[in-house]
Amino acid sequence: MDAPSLPDSRATHLPTHPFPELRTMNRTRFVEHRGKRVLLLDYTGLGDDPAELQAEIERTKAVISAEPPGTVLTLTDVRGARITPANVRAMKELVQHNVPYVRWSAVVVGLSGVYLTAFRAIQALSRRRNLRSFGDPDEAKEWLVTQP
Repeated sequence: MDAPSLPDSRATHLPTHPFPELRTMNRTRFVEHRGKRVLLLDYTGLGDDPAELQAEIERTKAVISAEPPGTVLTLTDVRGARITPANVRAMKELVQHNVPYVRWSAVVVGLSGVYLTAFRAIQALSRRRNLRSFGDPDEAKEWLVTQP
């Protein structure tokens, strides 16, 4: 018996993500590390399109606002994100919005001096003391789950 043939092989090709319009839907999500719940804010590679960044920030605000005050551990990964004055302002607003909900926050900025400088500016402007930067997500998660 012959295998069924496909009329057009191009019709079977899927893009990298089957629904490109939904690819950022899970950027803001809870993960578990060593038995503790951590809110992952995956902002990697964002920033070229300010509307996309703002949409993700709004999703993040909605998720975090549903949590009890002072209980959330956040891990924000901004590696490869585009740093512009507008993006820094948007992230600063997010950090300020999160203040009542966040117990501890770790930001993965990678090893680039530009990202570290942007993070320090956001931290200074927001006056958050429960916020620390890391070069590696695993290191950040380990630190988060050991905080009181």
